[in-house]
Amino acid sequence: MFKKWFILVLFGVSPFLARGQSVGLVLSGGGAKGLAHIGVIKALEEHNIPIDYVGGTSMGAIIGGLYAIGMSTDEMISLFQSDEFRYWMTGTLEEQYQYYFKAEHPGPDILSVGMDIKDTTYRTRLPLSMVPNHLMDFAFMEIFSRASAAAGYDFDSLFVPFLCNGVDISNNREVIFRKGDLTQAVRASMTIPIYFRPILVDGNIMYDGGIYNNFPVKHVKEIFNPDVIIGSKTAQGNTPPDEFDILGHIENIVMKPSNYAIKEGEGILLDMNLKKESLLDFDKLEEFVNIGYQTTLQKMDSLKLLIERESEDSIAMNEKRKLFKNSWPELQFKNIEIDGLNSKQEYYVKQSIHKTDALIGVKELKREYLKLANDKSLVYIYPLATYDEKDSLFTLRLRVIPEAPLEARFGLFFATTGLAQTYLGFSYREISEVSGHLKGSIQFGRLYDGVNLGLRFDYPSRIPMFFQGSFNYNRFDYNKSNPNFFFEDLKPAYIIENEINFRFDVGIPYSINGIIKGGLGIGRNREVYYVSKDFSSNDTSDVSNVDLISLYCAGERNTLNNKQFATEGTYRKLAMRAGYGKESYSPGSTSEAVINERINYFWFIARFEDIEYLPLKGPITLGYHFVMQATFKPLLNNYFSTIIEAPVFKPNIISKSLFMEKYRAHQYIAAGLMPVYSFHKKLYAKLEAYAFFPVQEILATETGDAYLGTFFNSMKTLFNASVNFVSAAGPVALNVGYVTEEENPWVVQLSFGYLLFNKRTTDE
Repeated sequence: MFKKWFILVLFGVSPFLARGQSVGLVLSGGGAKGLAHIGVIKALEEHNIPIDYVGGTSMGAIIGGLYAIGMSTDEMISLFQSDEFRYWMTGTLEEQYQYYFKAEHPGPDILSVGMDIKDTTYRTRLPLSMVPNHLMDFAFMEIFSRASAAAGYDFDSLFVPFLCNGVDISNNREVIFRKGDLTQAVRASMTIPIYFRPILVDGNIMYDGGIYNNFPVKHVKEIFNPDVIIGSKTAQGNTPPDEFDILGHIENIVMKPSNYAIKEGEGILLDMNLKKESLLDFDKLEEFVNIGYQTTLQKMDSLKLLIERESEDSIAMNEKRKLFKNSWPELQFKNIEIDGLNSKQEYYVKQSIHKTDALIGVKELKREYLKLANDKSLVYIYPLATYDEKDSLFTLRLRVIPEAPLEARFGLFFATTGLAQTYLGFSYREISEVSGHLKGSIQFGRLYDGVNLGLRFDYPSRIPMFFQGSFNYNRFDYNKSNPNFFFEDLKPAYIIENEINFRFDVGIPYSINGIIKGGLGIGRNREVYYVSKDFSSNDTSDVSNVDLISLYCAGERNTLNNKQFATEGTYRKLAMRAGYGKESYSPGSTSEAVINERINYFWFIARFEDIEYLPLKGPITLGYHFVMQATFKPLLNNYFSTIIEAPVFKPNIISKSLFMEKYRAHQYIAAGLMPVYSFHKKLYAKLEAYAFFPVQEILATETGDAYLGTFFNSMKTLFNASVNFVSAAGPVALNVGYVTEEENPWVVQLSFGYLLFNKRTTDE
C-alpha cells in the first residue's frame, strides 16, 4: 500500500521536480569490470536520461573522464577494443616505436636491482610497477590535454562537469580533483599500486582513489548537488581472492571497504553481478558492456519515475560534442621543460627528444618520446602538456628520473642435464651532456666462463651516435659439457676454447628498429685439444694460438620480443669483416706432427641472417630462420684448429652447449622453419626443423690435416620440440632435440634461465 501511495505522490510532484532537475552519475572503480559503465551510459543516452554531472574513481574516472570530454560510448568501445589500448596496459611497444639503437648486447641476467649511491643515505631502488607506464602516460596526455586546455583547466567547463578522486600518500589523505590538468587527475585516480607507477601532483605521491573511497557519491552530492544520483557499481567489495590471483590480493590489501548505498529518494544504485572477474580482464569488453547495459535497462522504469526531464536527442547531443571538440586547440609543442635533472642532464634529454627550434607535432613527439623511454639511463619519464593561450601552443613538461647510478644484475641457468651457469654483473651510468655507461660481468659454470668490461658513450647529436670499447674473456670447455640425457657414457672430444678480445665500436641509428655500426676487433684465441679421443693423463694436448685483428661494418634490425625465446618480430643482419690472422701451432703427444708451425693469412667474412615470425590464424605463428655465411681464409695447421676457428650454426638453446663439429664450415647456407602455438602470451609450444648445407665440408685426413670436400655434397639436419614458459622471473623450457650429425643425437633438457655468452672476436 505504501509503495502505491509513494508512486502516486511522485507522479504528482514530478512536474515540479522536472523543472531544472539535474542528474549526477557516479562510477565506481573495479578495473576491467568498470567497462560496464560504458553500457550504463549507452542505455541512459538511448532512453534520453540526462547526465549533467559525472564523478568517478579508478576505472570509473577513466570512463567518466572520457565521457566528460565528449567521447561517445561507441568511441569508447573502439578505444578499448584497439591494439593501442592493449599496448598501454601491458607496456608493449609497437614495432614502429622499438628504438633498437639504445639496445644493449643481451646477457643472461634475469634480475636487476638499482642502488642509489649518491644520496647521503644509501638506498636500494626497486621497480615501482609491474609494467612500463610510458605508453599509457603519453596516451592519456594525447587524449585529455586538448579538452583540458579548451576548458581552461576547470572541470566544470568540460562537455560534462566532472570530478574524480585520488589518494595522496605523502599526506595520507584523499584528494578531489576539480581543476587543473585532467590528464594528471585521471592518471592519479586509476593508479593501482604495484601494477602502475604513481605520479606526482603538486609534489605529492598519488595513488588510486579506490584505496580510500571507491565510490565518490558523497563528493558528487556535496559539490554538484544534483537532484538525482545514478550510481554504477562494478566493484564487489573485499571478496576473498583466488589463491594465485596476485592482483586480487593487491586489491584486497589496499582497497578499504566503501559505502555504495544511495539513500532512498536521492537516486538509484545499479549493482553489477561481477563477483569473480579479474581486474585486468579487458578481453571481456563486450560482456561487461552488455552487463552494464542490461542492468540499466532493468532499472529503466524506476529511473524514469525519478527523472521526468529528458535529455536532448542523439542528433543534438552529437552536435554539442562536435562543437566542444572543435574548440580544442591543436596539440603542437613549442618547447620542452625538464623537471628532476641538472642543467647538463637537461641538455642531454632535450637534445635527445627535440633537436631544433621548430614546432613539434604529437606524432613526431610520440616517436621521439618513446625513443627516450628506451634509454636505459632513464628509469622514468612522465609527460604533461601545458597550454599557453597567447600563442595557442603547448609546452611539454617532462618529469625525468635518471636510472640509479649503480645497478647489480643476476642471472642463473641450470638444466636437468647437469649444465649450470651463474651470472653476476654490474652497471654504472652517468648522464651529463652525453650518456656514459660502464658495465661489467662475470659468468662461470660447467660449460662456460666469461668476463666482460665495457664502456659506452652516447651523443645526442642531430644524428645520434655511440662509441664503445669492451674487453671480453671467454672460455668454453666442451670436455666437461655433455648435455645429453641418454648417452652419458659416450666421451666427447677434448676441446677447450680460450679467448681474449678487445673491441672498439661506433654506431648510428638506422630508422627506428635498426642500427649501422662498425669497428675494430683485436683478439687472441688459445685452442687446447687432443686430435684423438684416446689419450691418457700422461699425454700432452695440441695448442693453437690464433691472433686476429680486423675491421667490420654491419647493418642490423631487431624487433624480436625476447632475447632467446622469441615468438614475434624480425631480426636481420648483414655484416662484413676483414682482417689479418696468425696461427702458432704446438703439437701434442697424440699428434703426428713433431714441430711447431706458423701460418700468416688474410681473411674476409660476409654474413646475412634473417629471422622472422609471421602471424597466421589465431594463436599460430610461423617463424623462419635463414643464414648465409661466406668466409674466405686458408685451412689452418690441422683439422681441429680449422674447425674450431670456422663459423658455426647454433640456432637454439640446445645447440648453444654443443660443439657442433659437423655444423661448422667456411661457407654454408642454413634454413629452418619454426611453427609456434601460443597457449598464452607467456606459454607456448615450438617446433624447429633446420637444414644445414656446407658449401664445402671441412674434413680430416688420416694424419689429422684438414681438407675441403666437394661442393654441396651433404646436408645436415637439426630438430627440436619445446614447451616454453617465459615469465618476469625467468624462462622455463622443456626441449627434446635431435641433432643428426652428433655422436649423441638426442638432447632432452628441462632448463631454467637464459644461456647467453659474451661477444667473440669475430662477432659484429
